[in-house]
Amino acid sequence: MSPVATVLYEDSMRPGAGGSYPLHDLVMRMVEDEINGQTWELARAVAKNPRNGIGNLIRDVQRTALLAGDGTLFLLADVDRIAEHLKVAKGTSEAALVVELRQRSDAPDRLCPFFLRPNLEGVLRAIQSCEPNLSPDNVAAALRKALNERDIVFNALKKATHREVRGCVRRAQPGLDGLVLSLAGLISSR
Repeated sequence: MSPVATVLYEDSMRPGAGGSYPLHDLVMRMVEDEINGQTWELARAVAKNPRNGIGNLIRDVQRTALLAGDGTLFLLADVDRIAEHLKVAKGTSEAALVVELRQRSDAPDRLCPFFLRPNLEGVLRAIQSCEPNLSPDNVAAALRKALNERDIVFNALKKATHREVRGCVRRAQPGLDGLVLSLAGLISSR
């Protein structure tokens, strides 16, 4: 079965991670919360595609049809970085950023961009706010861009006992929530 969706992320997958990408795994856990699906089924339905930089992600939008395959291409990017790299005015609306990205796409109707406000550190701050006792030392280090610590925080948030915290983080990050709801809707409709 080919994936019904592929998600582009601006970060890279770290060597030695064994194919694991904790941010995507967390997104899939949030989708599972939404549809009560099984994680292993979601792993086959939604492919992860970390792009190693915002420039690569923007360039790859031109290849939407190829990257999406038979499905839909989603992207999750820091709103501050995407605006900077698209060379649009600071404070440009997300709707205008979506239009700009779709204009660069070879299959704009199959491209669904979502944005983190202002960036991935905003997600970490939301985690910190929603559950201050969830790996506080790891969150502090993750906010200083320690990648191992960030992965530890995302992995901790995936645990079944943290469903309410995941919901709180989604409410604090509408772009993340939008991605989760779109993926859940796409998967539920097949």
